[in-house]
Amino acid sequence: MTKYLKIFTLLLISLGTYAQKSEVDFQTRPAISLDIDFKKGWSLGTEYRAKFNENSSNYRGSYFYFEGDKKINKYLSVGAAYRFGIINGENFHRFAGNIEGKYKVKRITFSLRETYQTQKQTFIGDDEGTAEKYWRTRLGLKYAVSKKLDFSISTETFMHDNEGVFETDFWRNRAGITYEYLKNKSLNLYYIWQPDVNKKYPDTKNIVGINFIFGIKAK
Repeated sequence: MTKYLKIFTLLLISLGTYAQKSEVDFQTRPAISLDIDFKKGWSLGTEYRAKFNENSSNYRGSYFYFEGDKKINKYLSVGAAYRFGIINGENFHRFAGNIEGKYKVKRITFSLRETYQTQKQTFIGDDEGTAEKYWRTRLGLKYAVSKKLDFSISTETFMHDNEGVFETDFWRNRAGITYEYLKNKSLNLYYIWQPDVNKKYPDTKNIVGINFIFGIKAK
């Protein structure tokens, strides 16, 4: 009996130490977006997003997004994006290119997106900065509940380039709804569960975001 009590006590101590070194953070991300659709499958978009971490008690920084997309055909599109971030007084520049395939069956749309991105962080007195490269694969599903309401889920892996070998850093699992409350004006509410992987003490982020989307159809 004493032997099993010691084992049980050691197990509790180990789990407590693991929990102390692994962090779970609740974050919020309010945003506002503008999407412009042009003829012949071209589109442009811009977004401002703020991030709050440490259980949403700390303003971490702001991000500005700019992206363009072109539909190649009914199923395939390509795009490029730039993101500028200001985090704790430091600047981040991220460039990305992607290709996405979509297939629609009645009200359900399946999607697969591959993204390659490079991010550079610059410091005061260091204009060269340091660059990191990622490969991302996202698998998604969207269900059209009605003409004005969509429900979507997706999972995306972020793989970091470690000297030519891509290793998974974390998974981004997302579920959300989009409601068009007025013509070309939508509200997107989503939840993200983002656990780290390949780490001895993995952290987990629980993120709630809200995005006000304004659309323009250019003639």
